[in-house]
Amino acid sequence: MSDRSPSSASSLGDGIYQIPVPITGNPLGHTLVYALESPGGLVLVDAGWDDDNGWDGLVRGLEDIGHSVGDVEGVVLTHFHPDHTGLCGRVRDASGAWIAMHGDDYDMFEKMVEPHDRGWLDVQRANLAAAGASPTDLDAFEESSRGGTPTGAHSRPDRVLGDDEVIPLAGRNLRAVYTPGHTPGHVCFYLEDVDTMFTGDHVLQKTTPHVGNFVYPLDERDALADFLESLRRVQKMDVTRGLGAHGLPIEDVAGRTGDLIDHHEERLAHLVGAFSDDELTVWQVAARMKWYRPWDAISPLGKTMALSEGAAHLRHLVARGQVAQVPGSDPARFVRT
Repeated sequence: MSDRSPSSASSLGDGIYQIPVPITGNPLGHTLVYALESPGGLVLVDAGWDDDNGWDGLVRGLEDIGHSVGDVEGVVLTHFHPDHTGLCGRVRDASGAWIAMHGDDYDMFEKMVEPHDRGWLDVQRANLAAAGASPTDLDAFEESSRGGTPTGAHSRPDRVLGDDEVIPLAGRNLRAVYTPGHTPGHVCFYLEDVDTMFTGDHVLQKTTPHVGNFVYPLDERDALADFLESLRRVQKMDVTRGLGAHGLPIEDVAGRTGDLIDHHEERLAHLVGAFSDDELTVWQVAARMKWYRPWDAISPLGKTMALSEGAAHLRHLVARGQVAQVPGSDPARFVRT
C-alpha cells in the first residue's frame, strides 16, 4: 500500500477531470489543472508549479484518474504565469507532449525566464524609480528579488494558439477564446458541447484577478481596458459553468463577469476622488488605493504587484481623460483633470 497522501483528483462529470497541483509556500495553495480525453491520450489545461511537490501532485492526480504522464498528448496554457506553465518541461520530457500558448504571452514567458542578474536588477530599479519609488523602496525590492526565476526555459511552449482556434478532443472540440487583461495573451477554453469554460485566471469564483501594467510611468498597453473588454466578451457568450484555475466552479459566468466589471468601475471612481487636488507619482497613486492591508504593512514584493495594479487603473483613467500627466515632471506626476 502506498504511503502517499491522496491527490484529491476528481471527476467533474462530462469527461472533465480536475487535479489540484500544489504551489509550495503560496497562500493560493494549488493550481487547478484540468484533464480531457483526446485522440492521442489526454489534453491538459495548464500544468502547475515547477517543483518536486507540484510534480508529485500532477503525477498522482493523473494516476488517480486512471492515466499517467506518458498519456499526455498536449498542454494548452491559459497564460504564461509560472503556476500555470512551470511543469510543462517535465510533462514534455515524460510524454513528448506539445505545449501551446497564445503568441501575445510568448514574449512575456521569455522575459519571465531571464536570469535575475545585475543587469536585470538595474533595469528593474530604473523602472521603479520612474514610478517614484524611493531609494529605500528600491533596496527593499532588490533584496526581495534575489534568487532564481520561478520556472525555466525548458518549459517554453512550442505551439502558438490563435483566437477561436479549435483543439480536437475525443469526439468533441475545445475552442480558444482570447481574453487579454490578466496577461496580454490570456486565453480561456470553451467546451461547447457541455457549455463549460475553463477560465484560467480571467474569471475566478471568489477572488479578483490581478490586472497590472509593469512599465512606468505609463505603459503603452491599457491592460484594464483589455480586461474589461474581455469580460464583456465572455459575458455575452452567456456561459453556464466556469472552471477557474483557483477556487470553486462558477455557476453563473455572466453574473460573475458583471461583478468584476462593477468592482473595477468602483475602484476607478475611488481613485479619481483620492487624487483630490494633488499631483501624484505612480507610486503615490498606488499608496492611496484600497488594499487588503495598510500600504506600509505590505511586503516589498506585494508593493510591486500593487504598484502594477495601481498603474493599470491610472493608465485607464488617462485614456478616459479623467487624469493627465503633469508636463516636465520627473519622476512623472499626475493630476485629476
